[in-house]
Amino acid sequence: MTMSLRTRVLKKDGPGRNSFSGGFILNINATLHYTASWYQIHVSAAKATFDALTRNLALEWGTDYEIRVIGIAPGPIGETIGMRKLMPREINSKARDYMPLYKLGEKWDIAMTALHLASDAGKYINGTTIIVDGGLWLSHPRHLAKDAVKDLSRTVEKRSRATPIGIPTSKMSWTLVLYKGHWLL
Repeated sequence: MTMSLRTRVLKKDGPGRNSFSGGFILNINATLHYTASWYQIHVSAAKATFDALTRNLALEWGTDYEIRVIGIAPGPIGETIGMRKLMPREINSKARDYMPLYKLGEKWDIAMTALHLASDAGKYINGTTIIVDGGLWLSHPRHLAKDAVKDLSRTVEKRSRATPIGIPTSKMSWTLVLYKGHWLL
């Protein structure tokens, strides 16, 4: 009779003896569900699900398999498909005026956060979602009225359907898994 992989790993190393014996899962999420947004209940529910998944898997898999599970919730990041699709030209120029740091984030900000979490510096971080938005989600209520959001949403949707943006080329939009020293996508 053969032992399961879990049994073999625990008998050989024992839990908690080696900080690199488990793995690392990184979820890239968003901050949309931290406040309310018009017509976004479906998106907010999905984002909240990822936060709950991150916390619960961190507890279960951290205990059983020494796998850390962490999330990153980016705010508005310039030069991304999300910004091109969701922040139309009509409001993009004014958006920076409402941001605490008066600028959009960069892909580099998210990459460096991920690198920190995957490195020895982040080895004790588990079960949380790190917000990387320059403080935006804390800073203000929604600035557009319900009818304005509805009209703007229709405009963006028409433009999006007319000119598809394409498939993301960044692997940052996927969940990254570090297991036994190997990155899995």
